[in-house]
Amino acid sequence: MASRTPLTIPESDPRACSRGARVNALARVPFFAGLDHDALHRIDERADMHAMDEGAAVYLAGRAAQRLYVLATGAVKLTVATGDGDEVLLDVLGPGSFLGTLPSLGGTAYAEDAWALTGGCLLSFPAVRFEAVLDEHPAVTRQALAAVGARLQAAQERITRGAAGSAAARIAATLLVLGERLGAERDGRIVLDVPLSREDLASLAGCAPETASRHLSAWKRDGVVDTGRRWVAIRRPDLLAETAGVTTTLQVPTRA
Repeated sequence: MASRTPLTIPESDPRACSRGARVNALARVPFFAGLDHDALHRIDERADMHAMDEGAAVYLAGRAAQRLYVLATGAVKLTVATGDGDEVLLDVLGPGSFLGTLPSLGGTAYAEDAWALTGGCLLSFPAVRFEAVLDEHPAVTRQALAAVGARLQAAQERITRGAAGSAAARIAATLLVLGERLGAERDGRIVLDVPLSREDLASLAGCAPETASRHLSAWKRDGVVDTGRRWVAIRRPDLLAETAGVTTTLQVPTRA
């Protein structure tokens, strides 16, 4: 297998973020589910567009919540700092994900740090413009609050799984979630199209980096995954699902 990374690196210039890409991203946000094409175009017109450079902060925990963001291209990680100054990875987000909060969604300050994992394009809604969206589309209010609640519930479920499941099950489940969210089909594999270190994966799965490395190495020998420097590709999602004790929608296309 070639040693070069299979990841794609998106453009960081916001001018490279076409209107089609922006509207497609908005259509994937739970807030806007069910809105028609014209409505999504009007919402896009209310958003600011920002270039996102790899390693740059999108926002920092504790700062006043002034914008709701939608990721159009690229990837963002959400982290929190522990009392010892260590960084804990909470989540990795791809296109069509929302991040940040606003007072109208029950948040007066950002609860986590958001960092660009890759270059890309962000859309953002200042409070007054997002409230205008809510006025134009009252159903978005209910859907937005439900989406925020679902994200909190998912975080709680992850904590519960971390306390109960085996390390192998947690790592396998984390890979499947990332594959469903960020996977790209290439060469008979599902590549997690985001720079992901063993430390990042361990943090998401709630285990030691050495434990994540041990399981990844074993799965690589067995043909379940491929790995390289800061990337992972899934070959056998069915076996990861069996290890995790879950079902998955991931399928690796068969070669002709």
